[in-house]
Amino acid sequence: MTKTTMGGKLKIIFSASENKGKDSFLDDRFGRAAGFVVYEEETDQWSWIDNASNVNAAGGAGVQAGQAVVNSGATVYIGAQLGPKAMAVLARSTMKLFAGVPGKTARENYELFKAGKLEKIE
Repeated sequence: MTKTTMGGKLKIIFSASENKGKDSFLDDRFGRAAGFVVYEEETDQWSWIDNASNVNAAGGAGVQAGQAVVNSGATVYIGAQLGPKAMAVLARSTMKLFAGVPGKTARENYELFKAGKLEKIE
């Protein structure tokens, strides 16, 4: 496990299977996740980025979803493991990547992250 030592107010994005804000369950897919829940610590606000266009895409879902995640301005990603193409997109950013715990909500994964209990994706 990696202890969280990131300072300042973070903007965290989670791969999600539904649009229920902090109560959204993580999606075990990245490129074909239903969408992404974004949490901004500074304002304590939860928002949604829809990924419906990639759910049934013939190809390129990981790259397109990766670009949407980078474009969100998030500083931390928590969620599904990443395929090689999505990883290549996210690796070019300064975003820190963490493997979320399936079966738990975005809020629960946020608490695990703050406690330093999520594995870093490298």
